[in-house]
Amino acid sequence: MFRSEDDGFSLVEVIIAMFLLMVLALAVLPLMVGATRVSVANRDLAGANTFANGQLAPIKAAFPNDPATPTSCAALRSQAVTDVPDPAGTGLIADITVGACPATYPGIVLVTVLVEDAADPGQTLVRLPTRILVSAA
Repeated sequence: MFRSEDDGFSLVEVIIAMFLLMVLALAVLPLMVGATRVSVANRDLAGANTFANGQLAPIKAAFPNDPATPTSCAALRSQAVTDVPDPAGTGLIADITVGACPATYPGIVLVTVLVEDAADPGQTLVRLPTRILVSAA
């Protein structure tokens, strides 16, 4: 029988190709793991931002940025609350802090929403500050 040079792959060539594929996969694997971790962290931060904006929206609606609308600093200070749980069940809690009343009116008061994970209460995930215009004490 007559044998040609192009009969196919030898076993050694297949083993070398598998070894090269394994080396490439080991090089890419840490990148995939890192990308997955970053994706999970970004998802958590996006959820915390959404929760913080949801806590701040009713305050902004109640105290519009319009000098003609009467708003009081005392009413704004009553909006300060702590340990508000996320109704979506994410395990996040929010603290709403209201700054000091201004010396002259109309004036601006700093309102800050801090969101942290209930499982890790010392670490703030999101800090969302805003300024609210008040027209009276």
